[in-house]
Amino acid sequence: MSYKDERDLIRDFNKALDGLDKELREKKRQELNAGFARGAKFMREKGVKEHKIQEAIKRAYETARQARDTPPDDPEIRSGLENPEAPIRLIIEPPGVKLSGVKAQQIDWLWQRRIPLGKITILDGDPGMGKSLLAINIAACISTGRPMPDDTPGRQGNIILIAPEDSAEDTIKPRMEAAGGDPSKVFLLNTIEDFDEKRLGIYARTFSLSRDLDDLEREIKCTNTILVVLDPLMAILGRNIDSSRDQDVREVFTPLAQLAERNGCAILIIRHLNKGTSDKVLYRGAGSIGIIAAARTALLVAHDPDDEQKRVFATSKNNLSKLASNLTHQVVENEHGTPYIQWLGENHHITSTLLNSGTNLSFERQEILRVLKDAEGPLDAREIVELTGLKYQPLRLMLNRMCMAGDIVRPYRGKFTTLNHPSIARQSAIISDDTNNTSDTNDTSDTNDTKPASDLAPPED
Repeated sequence: MSYKDERDLIRDFNKALDGLDKELREKKRQELNAGFARGAKFMREKGVKEHKIQEAIKRAYETARQARDTPPDDPEIRSGLENPEAPIRLIIEPPGVKLSGVKAQQIDWLWQRRIPLGKITILDGDPGMGKSLLAINIAACISTGRPMPDDTPGRQGNIILIAPEDSAEDTIKPRMEAAGGDPSKVFLLNTIEDFDEKRLGIYARTFSLSRDLDDLEREIKCTNTILVVLDPLMAILGRNIDSSRDQDVREVFTPLAQLAERNGCAILIIRHLNKGTSDKVLYRGAGSIGIIAAARTALLVAHDPDDEQKRVFATSKNNLSKLASNLTHQVVENEHGTPYIQWLGENHHITSTLLNSGTNLSFERQEILRVLKDAEGPLDAREIVELTGLKYQPLRLMLNRMCMAGDIVRPYRGKFTTLNHPSIARQSAIISDDTNNTSDTNDTSDTNDTKPASDLAPPED
């Protein structure tokens, strides 16, 4: 079957697109392409040859684009736009949009004031802080729809977990079950199938943010996912992406943010802290500052300054509402030895001070502080080795570094103790008494050999 002329072809094509949203924006491109597909199908059903269909669609697109770029006072173009049979009329809109035409929406939260839907959230923390365990706990709440850890209402839905560094069999599933989650709501996307042209076969490779966002979006749509967990970021960022270069990071995070907004799902990204000493929490995350800039909210897990066995779960950034209160939790184990999070309520620690020296120490330094605190007096390196099980040479270096950082003191050569240990107070009292006695018996002495406890011994190499 053939058309009488091109005018009839264009008119019927426009009918096939009738009702299609004509605003060319990132959120509407898929709808526009779907309209092209429906138009092509319509013409095929009319018996139009394939090359003619391609020409018609391309010509209609270019005509509409020309109409957009032509001054509106051109009478010929204006009459064409006013013609109801004009090709694809106003599908190709100017790139700008009036703010008055934007429909205002309220922020929708997956976890109130902590994890927004349709946005990126970063969870920062040092290795060993239990970031992955926290993500599992949050996912467990979402999988069952139970209240969140702060007792705010929860939302039930599916979760996509991308965690290539953890075993699904002995780590992820046992932890999900220990947290009371529903494993049937969690979909793993650690690998992507890809065709290798050199080996002429299909092979599995690790998921990459820089290459596989289309696959991620298809999985989100297929599973109706409302939470995507990426753990950790550096393992899946992509081998050709330099995490320290702002431009590289934004090339990945801009489309990732758009993906989250299009699909209305929350993206939770796990990231390690760097080894810097900045007192600004937002500058302590690994990689470019563009990473935290792309996130609308940021979370932090750190040691509790009052109890090294506990953790503080804090909000370090929130561009969408006021900051949520900080929560305390600890890691415990079930009867099978599987760890899970036990929430202990709110705390009032200041987030900006959580990463100060002494509040986010390594396990080895925590052990050193523990034995020094429990000891009756200062200990030497070999005594600390016996009580901690740490190796002698690394421990000596660590002791010197802890002294330089002000975490511990050396009251006299070869001996170490905590800053406010009772033995320091006793020694200071003895020195004070000796000083007073000397002053009473020799008022004319111009010198005093007594030194403060911290100055009694020079630093060791």
